[in-house]
This record gives sequence, C-alpha cells and structure tokens, in this order.
Amino acid sequence: MHDAIRHFSKMDIIFAHVETDEGAVGSGFTYSIIPSGAREICSLINYSIDQLIHDMDPRDHERVWAQMWRQVDWIGRGGIAVLAIAAVDIAIWDLKSKLANMPLHRLLGGARERIPVYNTDGGWLNHSIDQLVTETKQIVDAGFRGTKIKVGKDNASEDAERIAAVREVLGPDRTLMVDANERFTSAEAIRRARMWEPYNLFWFEEPLPAEDILGHVSLKAHTSIPIAVGESLFSRFQFRDYVASGGASIVQPDACRCGGITEWLKIAHLADCHNMQVSPHFVMELHLALVAAIPNSLFVEYIPSLDRVLTKPLDLVDGYFIPSEEPGLGIPFDTEKLRGFKVDDENR
Repeated sequence: MHDAIRHFSKMDIIFAHVETDEGAVGSGFTYSIIPSGAREICSLINYSIDQLIHDMDPRDHERVWAQMWRQVDWIGRGGIAVLAIAAVDIAIWDLKSKLANMPLHRLLGGARERIPVYNTDGGWLNHSIDQLVTETKQIVDAGFRGTKIKVGKDNASEDAERIAAVREVLGPDRTLMVDANERFTSAEAIRRARMWEPYNLFWFEEPLPAEDILGHVSLKAHTSIPIAVGESLFSRFQFRDYVASGGASIVQPDACRCGGITEWLKIAHLADCHNMQVSPHFVMELHLALVAAIPNSLFVEYIPSLDRVLTKPLDLVDGYFIPSEEPGLGIPFDTEKLRGFKVDDENR
C-alpha cells in the first residue's frame, strides 16, 4: 500500500496486559506500520512503565496516566513513548469496563447507538484510476456512507482526475474525502484545494506536515474544503494549539497514538467545547466504542486490518456499525490466530 510519503506491507501490534491482585485482566494494544518501533515499545512497557505503575489501583486511571506521562515524558512527548502509554491506558480501560460489567461505550458516555462508516480500504496512491473506479463501485454496493482516497501525485491534474473519477461513481450524496499524508507545502495545498473544490470534498486530510500549524491556518483561510488533522498528533496540547489557532476543521485523534483512551476523551471534549467534530484515525474496532460515547462524533474509518485475528469482524448494517454490548473493549480477538503471528525479539 502506498500513500504520498511511504509504502508499507505489514503492521505490528503490540499488546499490553494489566492484572489485579484478584486476577482480573485487561488488555490493550497499539501498533506500528514502519519496519522499526515495535520492539522499542515493548521494551518501554516491560522495563519502564511496568515498574512505574506496579501496585497502583487501575481504577484510578487519571492517577496512573499522570504517573506514566510525567515519568516517560523525559524521553519523549510523542512517538514511541506515547504509543507505549497508550497500550497500557487502553488495557486499563478494558479492565475498568469489565469490572463495571458495562460495555465501554456506555461506561464512557453512551451518546449514540450506531455510527456511520466511511471506507478507506482502497484508494491507495499506487492504484490506477480503473482500480479506483472498481473499488468505489464495490464500496457503493456494500452500502458505505462514503470513501476516502489518497492524493499527492507529482502532477496536480492527475490528483484531480482521480478525484473526479471517484466522485462520478459515488454520486452527489455520499461523502468523499482526500488524504495527502503531510505531502504538500502550504502554497501547493492551497493551489490543489482550489482545483478540487468543484468535487464537494468532505475534508482534506493531513495536507501539510503536522508541525506546520500556521501553514494549516493559511490553507484553511483559502479554501472552503474542511481541513482534518490528528493522526500525527500525540497529545491534547498539540490538538489544543490547532483548535486555538484555527488550523483545523475536524480532529482525528488515534487512541493508539495519542496516549490512550484517557487522552482521547480529553481531545474529544476539547473539540466539543469549540463546536468541532471528531472522526478518529484507523483502528475501527477500538474507536467504535469511543465514537459512540461522545456527542460530537462523525464517522469511524473502515480499514479491516485486524480481521485476520478476530473471531468475528464488525458487521456493516445500512452503512453503520453498532458498538458491542460486551464489557471491555468489545474487540473479539482470537487468541489462537494471534499466537500464529507472535514474534519474539530474537526473531525480529
């Protein structure tokens, strides 16, 4: 699979497990799609975080999260350090939900009964226009509420041709998003956004490097297309700066990358305070419960990366997913299937 700045063919999942003195267990995870990182995340969890929070009460999620953040931030306020915190925090919420005997989406707020889904299982930059058309027809037939494709071709007109072809198949009513994966400068993003405005795009995702807040502010001021950011932001403080500066229209926090569910909820509520909506990045199985818990949610993103290790993948019903009523994360991992993918450090 290719986007505008990288290509990848595998995903590492890093699991974290927390256990109480009484034997109750919660499981969380994070991921990496680059050739390195998984081993380092495991090491940080096993040899640092484990010692930091040993003997703390997992019901006190704010206290535990603060302990992890304040001790680990010395080596990183993003990237591997925050991904490791996320895996443990997600495990704690899995445990809290099980102890409460409540499904996670109800424990966290229970705002919605079903969530619309857009499809990103396709639309890659290395796919031809014919492939895009075929994929979009399949997406429409399956009942998805919309789709997203990658942009970032060297030739701007080629991006426009791809968008036009997909919009023609989708028709005027389904949502169409584009994702540049931080490919452009502000000037180039403004130029391309103006070319794409006739296609009624629902959002322009990650148009610029995540660090370029002022560039996003300038772009947003020069286009009617909403700007979506978040998968490359690691804390509520970074989201705060985007929201306060006017650099984003829609926020896309990823619980596996922004410090877990505890931090994700703060980002979502921050957006709500500014009348902004939330549409998380990736990991639909985890984010379904979170999106269902908050009032200002938009979609979950369909990429079935975990299907091969689940006992039962999510069912699309009239373009919607319905969150699980089982206590915990509600993700039916298949232990035997997972075991077949397990990698020990010495074999990496």
